[in-house]
Amino acid sequence: MSLKTIVKVSHISNLSDARYCAGMGVAMLGVSVVPSAKNYMTPQAFQDIRGWIAGPKIIAELYGLSMPADIEKVMDAYSPDYFELAFGEYQTFGHQLSVPCIIYLPKGEFKNAVARADKKIAFYIVDEPTECGEFPGEVPVLVRVSSPNILEKKLAAGCFSGIVLEGPERSRPGVTNYEALGDLLEALEERED
Repeated sequence: MSLKTIVKVSHISNLSDARYCAGMGVAMLGVSVVPSAKNYMTPQAFQDIRGWIAGPKIIAELYGLSMPADIEKVMDAYSPDYFELAFGEYQTFGHQLSVPCIIYLPKGEFKNAVARADKKIAFYIVDEPTECGEFPGEVPVLVRVSSPNILEKKLAAGCFSGIVLEGPERSRPGVTNYEALGDLLEALEERED
């Protein structure tokens, strides 16, 4: 399956979710690697998944990181292709990060971040109400999207490099509803006419 744009799915928490997303053509899978974070995935659980998927880049979501020493542990345990963290966290830990970064920018922080940008930043993430006029020049921006209506609007705007979707929620152990995520991914599918 080929998608119209780059897609990152956040908070992957199990093998079924990872394989579903990989099979749907998702380019990046986000994994919560800070023990206090929601949907935290242990290094052992991650290693069990890593061997079963091919294609998507692995994003180590560092939200809530408090100890700089933990960065090296994350590198050793997860071997991510990218780190993802908030702009404030990047200002604190950015000089210690050894792989490209994806930076989440809350509303109003975009111009401050661009002024301080460096070559370690591969993408910015913004929330879905953001409008294109806020982005000066050529900036790689991923936008969070939660519904097909907003998805079409953001794709039509043409100023975003990709889309960020939330991973599916589990209703109970072993039972995951892929309907909402599947609807968004199907709306992104390249169709041959």
